[in-house]
Amino acid sequence: MSDPEARVLVVEDDPDIADYLSSFLEDEGYEVTSANRCSTALGLMDEFRPDIVLIDALLPGKSGLEFLVTLRRDPQWSSLPLVVVTGNDKLLEDDCQSYLGAHAGVRGPDGVLGKPVDRTTLRAVIRKLLRPPAGA
Repeated sequence: MSDPEARVLVVEDDPDIADYLSSFLEDEGYEVTSANRCSTALGLMDEFRPDIVLIDALLPGKSGLEFLVTLRRDPQWSSLPLVVVTGNDKLLEDDCQSYLGAHAGVRGPDGVLGKPVDRTTLRAVIRKLLRPPAGA
């Protein structure tokens, strides 16, 4: 079971996938909110204060990868764990570096998961990223 205080923001434009991820994470004990666009997600950051963000790579308007770059460049959110969820094989194979190469100095995602998202893998990735650093 997860820390009941842990908050997950799911940024996904497909309502079925957003519901699937949200329901699973809530069942795991996380507090979850979702957004279907980056602009909405950005507006939720200060209000919801997530501990981790799952970001669909391809979203309408600003892409999920652009959202990742925006968060990484913001000192308030630069160290926040960010996980990209994608159906794009190239992004999966190179951990999004084919996109991020144009953004020098921007740290990539802390994880990249393929669609459909495997629950066991998702659980493990989130637990690992939310684990306090050794010695903390």
